[in-house]
This record gives sequence, structure tokens and C-alpha cells, in this order.
Amino acid sequence: MTTVAEFVIGGRIEPWQAIGINFASPDRAFVGNTWLRFDAQLAPGLHSWALCVEVVESREQTIDGLATNFVEQVPPPPEHDVVSSLGPRLDIVGVDHVVINTPNLQRTSDAIALATGAQLKRVRDAGGGVQQGFHRLGGVVIEIVSSPKTPPGDATFWGLVLTVDNIDAVYGFVGPDVLSEPKPAVQPGRQIATFRSGAQLGLPCALMTR
Repeated sequence: MTTVAEFVIGGRIEPWQAIGINFASPDRAFVGNTWLRFDAQLAPGLHSWALCVEVVESREQTIDGLATNFVEQVPPPPEHDVVSSLGPRLDIVGVDHVVINTPNLQRTSDAIALATGAQLKRVRDAGGGVQQGFHRLGGVVIEIVSSPKTPPGDATFWGLVLTVDNIDAVYGFVGPDVLSEPKPAVQPGRQIATFRSGAQLGLPCALMTR
């Protein structure tokens, strides 16, 4: 089964520390079963991912334009954090989903299915010509979004949604200028809140309860 081993994010780690993410090294944080690796030499944003597969063969290093590295195992998490957070410990349960933008949902979905073996689960009509397609790689949902406003070309990484146990505690610490007020998510029984530009994370990022 293919799983997501790592996401590579451009920009500084300090804003992520400030919202409560603990780092295992000066440039890596382990959230759930997935690594977040930060590269200050890259522009802010979500740049690539590493996928864990049973056998690394000669593979294309992109999936419909998405920069991809294939690995055979996920490095184990550290026993102790090396670089502590600058805020309260966020205690992320994991990466709930990654959002990918594409001008052609079927094309991108087919490419992901071919590269990973994870078939399209469903397609949701979000209105206004916007469609969302969903795959699952281990514990991470892959949400593919197509819109009439999406420019032609390759698929691109857009943002992340992280799962936390206590979303109200995070909101209470960082405040409404950094995080939107938690509200009911589309998924019944869950809440969601979105980090504002004041968080300076460099990419769209939200929190969801389990």
C-alpha cells in the first residue's frame, strides 16, 4: 500500500514553531505518520512529497506535474524533540489531507491512481463548476480540486489540513488574528479552523478535529 512519507515545505520554520509544532531536527517535524521537511532556500509553499512504496523502481519523478520522490520506508520518529515549539505543543494527530489544484480532475486522478494504485473514491460537486475528487494514501486523504478558474497546465500542490485533538486550545492561544474561529466541518462531528495570513505559514493550512 502506498503511503505519504513526507511533504517538503518552503520557507522558515519559526512561524510553524509559533503555532505549536515541535521539530525533531532544525528542519523536520513528525506529525502522525508523516514528516514535514522545511527548506528555507525554497519559496514559501508546498513543493513536493515523498511516497512510500514496497519497491522503488525506475519511476517518473512527477505525477501529473507534482514533484514526487519514491522511498521504500518512512524514517522512524525521534524519541525526543530536538527543537521545541515556540508556542503550546500542538500535538498534531496527523495530516488529514493535502489539497491539489488541477485544471483537469480526471487526468490528475488517473495519474495518481496509476502511480500509487489508490483509486478515486468519489467526486463531489462543490458548486460553481468546482469539483473535488478524493483518493486515500494510508491515513492521508488526497483532495483534488478543479475549477473553471484554474489555469491550464500541470496539477499543483495547494495546502494542508492537519488533525488535532484540541482545536479550541490552539484557537485560544494564537487568537482570531492568526486562526479563524472553529466551526463545523463538512464531515459530521468534526470542527475546522483555518490559519490566516497573519500566521505567515506561507501556504494555506487548516486544523481539523478527529
